[in-house]
Amino acid sequence: MVLRIVRRMLALFALILPASGQAPAEIGPSPASPTAPPSNRQQQHTATSDSAVDLFMTKLTPHPYIFVGPSLMGGGYAPVAYRVEGGLNVESTRYLMSVSAAYDNGHQVNDGDQPNPKGHDRYLDSAIYFRPAQRPFYGKVFVGFGWRWNQLSTTNYSKTANRPQIGGGFDIASHPCSGCRRDFSMRVAVDWVMSGHDWQNGSHGPDITISLPSPRERRHWFYQERLGIYRFHATVTDRSNRLLVQSAQADRAFACYANFGILYRF
Repeated sequence: MVLRIVRRMLALFALILPASGQAPAEIGPSPASPTAPPSNRQQQHTATSDSAVDLFMTKLTPHPYIFVGPSLMGGGYAPVAYRVEGGLNVESTRYLMSVSAAYDNGHQVNDGDQPNPKGHDRYLDSAIYFRPAQRPFYGKVFVGFGWRWNQLSTTNYSKTANRPQIGGGFDIASHPCSGCRRDFSMRVAVDWVMSGHDWQNGSHGPDITISLPSPRERRHWFYQERLGIYRFHATVTDRSNRLLVQSAQADRAFACYANFGILYRF
């Protein structure tokens, strides 16, 4: 009787052990077969993980945004103003586009026409950039052009100018492994703003923008620094007076404008 029970137990273990030996194949390849393909469960898990960590925006979908922050002003302005901006931003695989309108409460305190107690600036800006598909620039570099309009309104006068711009920039994104969330990204963009129709002052120069993180990320909050370095000449008040125009254009100087703020993209 005892021998019969032992035989039945051995037969039962013989049926259980092969089944338990196959269980690891559902998790990954066994050491004896390193090239074995992953199971369906593993493939589904990998696809879900990849979509979760892919934070880049790829579609031509416009996203509204707002920007608020202080401005450090030069060029005869009061030193500090506040800027509010709203617009649309498009971040896709091949194109980057933006349209915006802005307002600041900057006013002149050293313009030779005092007292001039009140003032403000209004801005319109649009730009389109192209991302080349060739390596090593793919997904990193963009180049393009745009157009901007601004108007300074004060108690005593107003100035309006339309200016074309050309430029580009690059995105930096780093992550410790292919399946990990990016731990750092930023964008640096430089546009050369031309004098355009600004016959009164002929302002022109580079406009530099630094964004943390890069706007290519699928995020809502961004920190931005914008620095404009412009060369300009003394104000021309009468275009018909040739000697006055030449004298004003010979009197040149530089002015810097810096904006620091938080951008929220919906």
